[in-house]
Amino acid sequence: MAHRVTRLAVAATLAASALLAGCKSDTPESLLADARQLQQKGDRKGAQIQLKNALAKDPNNGEARYQLGKLSLQMGDPVSAEKEARRALELKYKPPESELLLAEALLRLGEMQKMLDETEKFQQSPAMLALRGEALIGLRKLDEAKKQFQSALEAEPNSADALTGMARLAAIGNDLEGARALTEQAIAKDASNINALTFKGELLRAQAKPEEARAAFAEVLKLDPTNSSANLEQAYLDIVSGKLDSAQAAINAAKKTAPRSLTTLYTQALLDYSRGNYTAARDNLQAIAKGAPNHPPTMLLSGAVDFQLGTLKQAEAKLRTYLDMQSDNTFARKMLAATLLRENNPAEALKVLEPTLKDKVTDGSLLELAAQGNMLLREPAKAASLLEQAIALNPKRAASYVALGGARLSMGERDKGLAMLNKALELEPDSLPAATALARTHLAMGNYDQALAVLAKQDAKHGKETELHILRGHVLLAKQDKAGARAAFSKAVELAPTSYAAVVTIAQLEMMEKKPEAARQHLLKLLERDKDNIGAMTALAQMAERDKKRDEAAQWLEKAANIDAQALAPAVRLGGYYLQTRQPAKAVQHLRKVLVAHPAEPIVLELMGRSQQMSGDIEGAYETYSKLAGAAPRAPQAQLYLASVQVQKKDLPGAQASVKKALSLDPNSVPAYMMQADLAMMQGKPDEALAIARNLQKNQVKLPSGFLLEGDLQMQAGKPAQAVAPYQQAFTLAARPELLLKLTAALRASNRAADADAQVAAWRKAHPDEPLGLMYAAEQNIAAKQYKAAIGQLESVLAKLPDNVLALNNLAWSYQQEKDKRALPTAEKAQQLAGDNPTIMDTLGWILAEQNQLDRALPILKKASDLAPKAADIRGHYAAALWKKGDKAGARKELQAAMADARFAQTDEARNLQKQFE
Repeated sequence: MAHRVTRLAVAATLAASALLAGCKSDTPESLLADARQLQQKGDRKGAQIQLKNALAKDPNNGEARYQLGKLSLQMGDPVSAEKEARRALELKYKPPESELLLAEALLRLGEMQKMLDETEKFQQSPAMLALRGEALIGLRKLDEAKKQFQSALEAEPNSADALTGMARLAAIGNDLEGARALTEQAIAKDASNINALTFKGELLRAQAKPEEARAAFAEVLKLDPTNSSANLEQAYLDIVSGKLDSAQAAINAAKKTAPRSLTTLYTQALLDYSRGNYTAARDNLQAIAKGAPNHPPTMLLSGAVDFQLGTLKQAEAKLRTYLDMQSDNTFARKMLAATLLRENNPAEALKVLEPTLKDKVTDGSLLELAAQGNMLLREPAKAASLLEQAIALNPKRAASYVALGGARLSMGERDKGLAMLNKALELEPDSLPAATALARTHLAMGNYDQALAVLAKQDAKHGKETELHILRGHVLLAKQDKAGARAAFSKAVELAPTSYAAVVTIAQLEMMEKKPEAARQHLLKLLERDKDNIGAMTALAQMAERDKKRDEAAQWLEKAANIDAQALAPAVRLGGYYLQTRQPAKAVQHLRKVLVAHPAEPIVLELMGRSQQMSGDIEGAYETYSKLAGAAPRAPQAQLYLASVQVQKKDLPGAQASVKKALSLDPNSVPAYMMQADLAMMQGKPDEALAIARNLQKNQVKLPSGFLLEGDLQMQAGKPAQAVAPYQQAFTLAARPELLLKLTAALRASNRAADADAQVAAWRKAHPDEPLGLMYAAEQNIAAKQYKAAIGQLESVLAKLPDNVLALNNLAWSYQQEKDKRALPTAEKAQQLAGDNPTIMDTLGWILAEQNQLDRALPILKKASDLAPKAADIRGHYAAALWKKGDKAGARKELQAAMADARFAQTDEARNLQKQFE
């Protein structure tokens, strides 16, 4: 079919060329006359060709410009209509008529405010006043719109367009009878007024009178058989009633006269959306957006399409833009709230819903969305209250009972929760969502036989649904019936051989049975059946990564990303993988391509900024993070990324401003407090940093973060005794091994080794399988200079915890003491994971210094010393590196500062440095 279309297009082009060649003697006037005749015959395309031929001969022919613009509008192309209307006005062709053409073109483009601004200086004829009234309706300035229509009717009482505008206002005010009467009055004044007849059909459609609406649109087609709008209105009716093939036929009829019109493309996109063909819908909507970026219906449908495609940030941006234009559209609010909920941003979702929940709510779906938001905020009681209101509105809606059952279960009301789920099934015995919700609840409670019984009742109606068999397989697996589970999963694959959800379950079973190759084969067979299955490629990449096959993992992710250049998820996964595996150059190269398709997608901008930062392109990262802050103005993390690169640019005031903005967006942001404290330390304000830590403690009383920060600050200041209490409080709030290690380090540095040993002994007794004991023993061996023993212990820890920064740091130090070449790469990995941690940077810098890589060592040691100015051992290492470089004055200055710490001054390291510097 594609080749046939191409051949036809070439043939049409050649035919047009031949026509041009054969008409060289035609004058613009004769071509205009031909165009008029062709229009009278209903041949708009032919008329369009002749008008373009006329303009090829005389580009400054005002009448041809005006007629082509008017024809473009009739063919649903307001972009071209606007262009031609402006040229006609420049050529001073019949200004009142050209002004009306420009006004209507801007109105069709959705440029309401622009239209009002530009037409203010035009002649205010009744027709212009009616058009301005339509624009004001679009901006929801209804009182001003009414004044425009009234002024038009005062000047011309028989203005059908003004009467139709008044009818629209009546309909918006829910006065449907008044709207009907005004519409009939308009038609009585002008029986051939397409605007009035079309609105009559729209009004009947809104009143759920589809057949009468269809008849009204048929009247339009009698008057104008080439009227694409009437065909498209009939397509809308068919879409709503589920007659999708009939809708396509109506759209095809519209395409004969207006194949690329905005309304044709929009209606095709709406039909594609209704069929679940979201990619096709997206493509048509993008074509509209190129010419009419502010077309409200396109903005709304694009948001819905992005939601279905999973490009949630794009969906959010479009839906917010739409609501800025049409704030009273409840569907748009619900769509935006659903998007925010899927983004796990329930607080913002509830803010969006708030205006619709103030008055008496009659829409149960609004209450269900609000309940979902409260569930995510761990407010099940509030959710239950909202769902009870929804049930009061519609006592027979099973979905509300399912949600209420979940809320009751979350409140610990097991019996009430089960009762609600059973009620849902009682109302809709064949409801698969209700049945699976009840079965999952029984599964979670360990009621395996009851779960299986619920699923068995659905076999007759839903026996071909893979979800049913997948869930049955999980229940059987929980019962330790692996054979039964395999049979259920195999049935799911049999029913849907190209379904990733079905195939991955049996692959997971193979992995549980320690058969990774069998799992891999299932996924490869899926790709044989569906060569573009992104899920299978992603799973294969994960398996390759687990097996340390980085090249193979990258190949699968690259293949997935190349299937659809517009698809965001696989592109993001590949960019994230390059970043995770520390290949920033590849990440930047890949993400540049992704940004062409998704220039304002926050996750892509974030990955690009991080990749640029990792590769050392600080200016590029700054530019990217600035764009990220613009694309995600409500995201505190965007401000923190910007602050991080401002620190690298040594723009500390800018970094402070960004962190302050992050805290204004989220006053409870722990990372923002942490960065604020870091900035205070960089500026030599330790007291201010401590105040920030204590402020965090007050704001987040149940989190260890503020106490951990205070402990770290006290340790950096060389005050381990003062670090003990905050570390103890942090460990009390969250008994995690890394917190215990910090606590024991502070205790030992405070000459309380026995207390440290007691803490570790208690932990090991309660957690015998935790590697903390080895970590602690390794630290003791390092203190005793038993480095080989420490190496063995730390390698055992890292076998279980490969990214444990403290273990990596201590292992790097131990390797260096044993002259093991693995010291440097181990220290580099620790620093990459830890970022600007002065202790970790000190280890890396000192290893580099000992290996005589002073050009790398000195900047790292200086930064570590700046971050922890009171850490004498770090300053001692910096002093030694300066001495090796030949900066003896700088070395002596740093050593003098370090010796101010009496504990450091008494160490062998300090004494050796003093002798060396004499």
